[in-house]
Amino acid sequence: MKIFIVWLFSIGLVQAQNTNNLSDITIETMAGKAYQIDPKASNKTAVILFLSPECPLCESYTLTIRNLFQTYQKANFSFFIIIPGKTFSKQKISAFRKKYKLEEIPFYLDTKLALATFIQASITPEVAVFTPNNVKVYQGRIDNWAYELSKKRKVITEHDLANVLENIYQGQSVKPYKTKAIGCYIN
Repeated sequence: MKIFIVWLFSIGLVQAQNTNNLSDITIETMAGKAYQIDPKASNKTAVILFLSPECPLCESYTLTIRNLFQTYQKANFSFFIIIPGKTFSKQKISAFRKKYKLEEIPFYLDTKLALATFIQASITPEVAVFTPNNVKVYQGRIDNWAYELSKKRKVITEHDLANVLENIYQGQSVKPYKTKAIGCYIN
């Protein structure tokens, strides 16, 4: 009997780790309720941003994030700010939201790093964009402002996230691609 139970448990772990569907991943709302991001059910493109309240680069990108949200939120896009790990209290996260005027954007907790692992996100800020067909079309940096830790360009020349969102908004096909995110490590 013990062998059978262990076998069932191990199969469950394999299935959880090898999921191919974003909606199979459970994260938490700020109120502590289970939540799954499901672009197919909402028929909206999911814009998933991994942020850390203590990462200076995340703080620097809050205006850009707020502007992108205001531009695309009503245009068939759903924005999700994900706080990965267990490091930050809800009070600290709420203070971050208020300080940087991000209260309109839903925040979620990925305390078990299930979503970060599924997406293979390792940096904050890092973004992933999933179409309503559950296809990841972009992952990486917001733009090329930061090119190394503590090193920023004077002029941003590549607006990766904005370009992806605009192409989707305009009905253009987006070939999936990835860029290297620069920032603080998710741990």
